[in-house]
Amino acid sequence: MYPISDLTAFCRKTTGDVPPKLVGASTTVVGSKMYLYGGRLVSERKMVSDIFMFDLETFKWEKIPQSHEDDIPQARYFHSADTWRNHLIIFGGMAIKPQSENPEDLCVLNDVRLFDLTSRHWLPAVSIAPDSSLVPNARYAHLSSVTSDRLFIIGGQDLANVWLDDVYIFDLNTRTWIQRRDYPRHCGTYRSVAVTADQRVRLPQDEARGAQTPSKLGPVGSRFKVDKAAAPAANSTQSDALIHMPYSTQPTEDYPCDIFLFSNYNFTDVQRELEVFTPLSDGDFTVSDKSSSMTGTAFPPGLRFPTGAILGTYFIVAGTYLSQTYQSFSIWALDLINMTWSRIDAGSALASGSWFRSCLWASANKFVVFGNRNGNLVEDYNRRLLSWDHVTCIDLEAFGIYQPPPLVLDIPMQELGLGALEEGLLGDFEIVCDDGRRIKCSRKLLEDRWPWFKEQRSIFIRAATRALETMPSVSSHTPLPDVAGPSRQETRPDPRLTPRSFNLSEPYPITLALLQYFYSMALITPLQHAPAVLSQLLLLSSTYQLTHLQSLVKHAMHRALSYATSVGIYGVSTLCSCRSLQIR
Repeated sequence: MYPISDLTAFCRKTTGDVPPKLVGASTTVVGSKMYLYGGRLVSERKMVSDIFMFDLETFKWEKIPQSHEDDIPQARYFHSADTWRNHLIIFGGMAIKPQSENPEDLCVLNDVRLFDLTSRHWLPAVSIAPDSSLVPNARYAHLSSVTSDRLFIIGGQDLANVWLDDVYIFDLNTRTWIQRRDYPRHCGTYRSVAVTADQRVRLPQDEARGAQTPSKLGPVGSRFKVDKAAAPAANSTQSDALIHMPYSTQPTEDYPCDIFLFSNYNFTDVQRELEVFTPLSDGDFTVSDKSSSMTGTAFPPGLRFPTGAILGTYFIVAGTYLSQTYQSFSIWALDLINMTWSRIDAGSALASGSWFRSCLWASANKFVVFGNRNGNLVEDYNRRLLSWDHVTCIDLEAFGIYQPPPLVLDIPMQELGLGALEEGLLGDFEIVCDDGRRIKCSRKLLEDRWPWFKEQRSIFIRAATRALETMPSVSSHTPLPDVAGPSRQETRPDPRLTPRSFNLSEPYPITLALLQYFYSMALITPLQHAPAVLSQLLLLSSTYQLTHLQSLVKHAMHRALSYATSVGIYGVSTLCSCRSLQIR
């Protein structure tokens, strides 16, 4: 028997232009690509300004050529790298003094440089008045993060290794430093990590409870009736019974993406701190301390050089754990809803070897760790050495950590769509259930939102047109009909489809739940969230290739997973090849 943890992770050897062993290089993920920049060569003690791209789907490295005509930044290490609008943003770090050939003749930097990932060219250096009080001191081993079109630079150390307890903000639109604030905490890459997300997860149920505003959509069951005094439609779903799951969306001024700053120190008696930076619309920001809110049966050990990420409603942190008796690369997740810690067990994939640098592949719900599975973790840690020979991919969805699907329709439109179904609006078509009951619906809406149905309707119409064309005309002489030869093969329409109905051959509750989805493009009714209905909807989404419905059903199943529902969820996820849900 293999442990379940070994099903969640796998290790692969990387190919292509594999980078050399480096110290202090940066890694940044954009889509399905990871970009490595800078660092110091271990073999030569030489700093580089090279850029490597790693394809997370093929595990292949590519060294990106840089034009000699570009203003290539000074080679550096222990800098910061972020992404913004398909650009890499490099700030600060430690470098060898210009015109010096002595690798020990060091300086620190405070420049902001942008690399266009589309054109693969460096943008000219940002010119900043040297006497500006808002320009940060040169630093290295600092933290950085981008949110609301602003680059936050937090902490770090100067050339004399003095802690710089401050926060600077750089406006990426105007390319100017706009704010400085004291931040009386020692933050640096050895002990801290600052992360944000590209998407904000909204919690509509909590927001609705906090708002307490009456609905503007009209009374349930009569939203499309001219006579509002008329009796509402039977079996209408009441608004307070609707279920709105968390969803992903682009950040706004009212709901920005926060920066989460996690620190751990005093590794013999570990202290942990978590603070949340929330950007405001006026360019300022607030800081809230969440350190005392963190709970759990177990907490992360002291993690050296931690890396982190935000995925869905989870904060993930990983780093090197060293004790006198045990050493490992350890990964932990903090549920930001209930503030509970849990460990991510990668099984045997990280049990041996040298692993130090990790990053999040958000679009695939995977956590990626780079290293050398044949290396020595303690020796490489003491040399601060980063290897890129092997990569381990960890399926976070198997732990219930994933990016919730986005909305197709906003919530009022979902409720209006459900009302249109329940009130029989534009009911020019019928779906027939296995017991003969019929549900009226809109044929046009089904064609717009169900690709399989639209294709079958097209096949049906083409077949009907051919039948009309081959019908004999009314005349005194009737020729023999043309018989199609064996080479002529036309796709036959689904026999369940007629001009005015479709026999789905499913029970009434399943059929109704599927139509509720097509009208609302969501799972919002108690019927849709019943375990047996969810299982059948997952099968239908697989049968008819409804990828959005499948993502919603998996989202609902993850939320509903318990001892009571686990057997049913395991069975249907196996049938539908939903491996992450099956493993969980």
